[in-house]
Amino acid sequence: MVDFDETLWLRNSTEEFLNSVRPRFLAAVVLQLIGVLKPWRVFQRGTPNHYRDWFRILAVLAVAPWSLWAWRRKAATLGPRLVNRPLLEAIQRRPEPGLVVVVSLGFREIISPLLAAIEPRLHLRESSSLRSGARLRIEGKAGALRRHYGDEKLRRALVITDSEDDRDLLDASAKPFLIRWPDAHSERAGLRPLMPFVYLNRVKRPGDNYLRNVIVGHDLPVLLLAYAVVSPQPLIATVAILLFLIAFFTAYETGYHENDRLGLLLEHKPKVSDTFHTLGQNFSPTFAWSLAILMAGVASLVAVRSNSWIAELFESAVTDLLAVWAAFVFFMLLMRVLFRWMNVVQPQGRIIPMLGLQVGRVLGFAIIFQPTIVGSLFCVAYGLSKWLPYVIYRFGGKGRDVPNHLNCLLLLTLFAGAVAIGGNPEAFYTWQSGLIFAYASARGTKNLGKFSSSLMPLTYPAKAAEAGATPVADRSR
Repeated sequence: MVDFDETLWLRNSTEEFLNSVRPRFLAAVVLQLIGVLKPWRVFQRGTPNHYRDWFRILAVLAVAPWSLWAWRRKAATLGPRLVNRPLLEAIQRRPEPGLVVVVSLGFREIISPLLAAIEPRLHLRESSSLRSGARLRIEGKAGALRRHYGDEKLRRALVITDSEDDRDLLDASAKPFLIRWPDAHSERAGLRPLMPFVYLNRVKRPGDNYLRNVIVGHDLPVLLLAYAVVSPQPLIATVAILLFLIAFFTAYETGYHENDRLGLLLEHKPKVSDTFHTLGQNFSPTFAWSLAILMAGVASLVAVRSNSWIAELFESAVTDLLAVWAAFVFFMLLMRVLFRWMNVVQPQGRIIPMLGLQVGRVLGFAIIFQPTIVGSLFCVAYGLSKWLPYVIYRFGGKGRDVPNHLNCLLLLTLFAGAVAIGGNPEAFYTWQSGLIFAYASARGTKNLGKFSSSLMPLTYPAKAAEAGATPVADRSR
């Protein structure tokens, strides 16, 4: 009994099939999207994910149904080329090669054309299928083979596999061989090109859920409060801002990729996650910028309808669209230049371009939408509150301990006071200003709950005070 994937055949048949789907871009979109949604969790939570590969194949076939037909043609040459030649020759030297059966958790529709091209006399006894789904993976190979051969014959069988997933079969056999073949390897399909935010979430900020916690949780509310609520058509402006934000970070990711790549080349102790070596080569800056520019065009089409201030400068609808589009592309290019500057200078010198990046990622949208004074101040306060932890980090401190939202509220209050003293207090007598201060206060107060103990006065232990000692907190400083 011989396992197929990475044993008799030196690749994973499921991944190779998914890699063969054309157009490749379409397969990448589907596989990365389904990897985020994880629909197989409806049937089974936790690990192992028996249903995952079944869902992946069905999703790809739903958009590219010709793929199985194309695979049969490709398998004729791919099967023999990647076969485990020493193992195949050992099987063929047996006087009765028909007594050798192939078992696999892979899918019959994919493996059968490969096996027919490798050695037609070999029989695929057990495998998954697109009709049975995860049945074999749930039952296990040993259970399925026991129904065909019985316990005694299964115990006397010689088993060759490379995977611990076949532990049930190895334990059932008196002659188990677990062999990792040096030429075998598996490469996950559908990772090139990486879709927007995949690099950010899985490579640059693994475990932080940066898309949800920062971009959607922090940046988007600031943009909506600063620009959308004062638009003549706030709902349309909201859609436009969301599309512009996706376009912006699709291009912005190229800076993160460059930061990791140059860090490995130029820095003595680069801070690069391990996933860079497995996923980094799948990131395509050309694809990212092409998609960002396309998305910016769609966003511009929506923004023109929400009365972008640029559109008011022209009379032609086409000219309006092109002007808004060109303005935002220029903004993305400017931010890319700042990111490039940050990536090539000394670590402490990076605080200067970082200031432009943090403030620009929210205030820069003013190139499309007209903000109020309070909206502009809010963007600057937010950008500075994100910049301060980076400055502290670059000079040896712990930036994660800084109360960002509290700092944003304090900076906004200081800016508002300065504007009011300067003779323009009426700028704050609007409902937009009320919303902004309410939002900043709510998030700042939440920070204050964790920070409030630091605002308490120092206390002297009774005995230490009698002896004239300094407070414990002072000595720790």
